Amino acid sequence: MTGQSKASILEPLRMALRLEEEGRKFFADAAAQVRNPHARQTLAFLADEESKHIERIKDFSRSIEAGMAAPPISASESIEQRVKSFNDHLATLRADMGPTASDVEAYTMAVKFENGAADFYREQMEASDDPEVRLFYQWLVDEESLHSEVLGSCLRFIQDPADWFKGRQS
Repeated sequence: MTGQSKASILEPLRMALRLEEEGRKFFADAAAQVRNPHARQTLAFLADEESKHIERIKDFSRSIEAGMAAPPISASESIEQRVKSFNDHLATLRADMGPTASDVEAYTMAVKFENGAADFYREQMEASDDPEVRLFYQWLVDEESLHSEVLGSCLRFIQDPADWFKGRQS
């Protein structure tokens, strides 16, 4: 750890933990409210993703508190691969998708939530002089940016499937 105090590292992590817990609740509640089963599945998936982030933040915080090296951050696939995989799955749902006001509203709010979380994590990353802390926040920025991109793709798909498919062909 660099010259940054433990407290100055841990306080933003506590805020990040609360943010992820709010996100998990938001996605779980939204999944319960939307009518479309695919929208429900996507939102439930994102609630589960937030749960994973919560555990990573807790692990990272514990390592800082104990003065130990941070747990390694690994990604099994690149963000581009994960978005492509999700969009390929979304393409198979064309006949089943039909937007309702609640689905569009849920996706719109979810995109705003994920973008806000990414902005917060980016600010924390830029404010830290600790390389491990910066790396951890970069991982969170990447995760939230991925979620935002997936949600944006879902939103475009349910609003205008024909246009969404045109975009995939270019």
